[in-house]
Amino acid sequence: MNRHIACLLNSSVWSRKFTRFTAVRNKNAARATALTRQITLPLHGSTRLIRAFVWICMLAYCLIIAPTFAQNNPCCGAHAGMGCVNQECNDTVCLLDPFCCSIAWDERCALEAGVLCQTCRATAECEVPIPDLDEMTMCENDLPQDCENLQDVRALIPNLKLGGQAWSTDTDRDVDWFEIWLDSPQLLSIEIWTTGSIGLAIVDDQCPPTTFAEGVDGCSSITRVCVPAGLTRVAVRSILFENISCQDDRSRYTIQASVTPCTPERLINDRCDMASPVYVGETLADTTHATSESTWLPTSCDDGAGLAFTHDAWFTFSAHGSGSYQVNTCSETTFDSRIAIYSDCGGDLIACSDDACDGEGAMTEFEMTCGSTVLIRLGGWGVGGPITLSVSPIVASTCNCPADFDGSGVVNSADVGICLLQFGEIGGPIDLNGDGEVSSADLGIILLSFGSCPL
Repeated sequence: MNRHIACLLNSSVWSRKFTRFTAVRNKNAARATALTRQITLPLHGSTRLIRAFVWICMLAYCLIIAPTFAQNNPCCGAHAGMGCVNQECNDTVCLLDPFCCSIAWDERCALEAGVLCQTCRATAECEVPIPDLDEMTMCENDLPQDCENLQDVRALIPNLKLGGQAWSTDTDRDVDWFEIWLDSPQLLSIEIWTTGSIGLAIVDDQCPPTTFAEGVDGCSSITRVCVPAGLTRVAVRSILFENISCQDDRSRYTIQASVTPCTPERLINDRCDMASPVYVGETLADTTHATSESTWLPTSCDDGAGLAFTHDAWFTFSAHGSGSYQVNTCSETTFDSRIAIYSDCGGDLIACSDDACDGEGAMTEFEMTCGSTVLIRLGGWGVGGPITLSVSPIVASTCNCPADFDGSGVVNSADVGICLLQFGEIGGPIDLNGDGEVSSADLGIILLSFGSCPL
């Protein structure tokens, strides 16, 4: 398949056939499909003519204009054009990720080209430097490790070259772990030399970890990121699942760390265990510098646009009454947001939402009991930014004033109206006498409670 065909193929169709590398692209594809339906369905008899005209324009653009742009577009770096100058690299990347040939050759496309394309690898024979200290564990005995069973973690010493091997099979791969302790925030630079498809990830010391930065193989390539004081880990592994044995030179690599002082821009509520409290009302937040948790949402939260959750910040909310609550970002948002509600860090998912209100806001509702606490996870699709988080009770009786359903602090006619709307319903916070049904008895309790709630 060449770049002409990749250009003509609709990205929403491709998104159903291939797993996107970023959720942003899934979301754009889903929206494009929905928009196409909104435009074409009402046209009836003229639809074929309009579609033919659109295809002619696309054909002219993809066969004449786009190839001209691609002739000058590099494969190994990001740019706003579609495709890249090397035909083989262009076809390989776009077969896996059609976004690169239909929208733009962005940073992700350049990263994929760095892994998949020979043109983006060293043109001369790579000379992997001899390490100052090689891996002690025999490659054949080196078992895959994840963050839950780390047994052989090597210390990163600035300016010391460390050697290792990372084998891979069709279904498994070796992961080597390194760590470094920093007394203050530092710009951590990790340089790697290898002839194989070996990459690295700089992460924190949590499990599952939060990724600070990722780097691809090269001879050499450097991955830099400002990390906070404390323990930082580096995972080195084969990027592709292919049969690379310990006897293959492509399994070998050398890495070297260096550090310089920096000032990290990280949110104080960047992780679940760092969550900030919010209350009923609106809270202004900014997730621009939030990192991305590795925890994705379950499939039940997929509305057709993917499950990725990036640039997320965490909040805690404690209920001052039993009933239904709503959390939303509908009032003001600068990016495509999504929300998830959890019972605890690593606990059960209670609710989730993506595009539930106009624009790019999210909205979800859930039940809480008096005094209970939930965790609110607020993030987006590939980007962050300023945003307003709103929390409000829908129908909730306060802990010391059960007839105050709207949480106003006063039992009044508004609470009577809420009761009347629920007449005949089974149980719930409006069933004040607990007889299993909202009835006139509950209305009587409300009338007897009229006035300000006790403090």
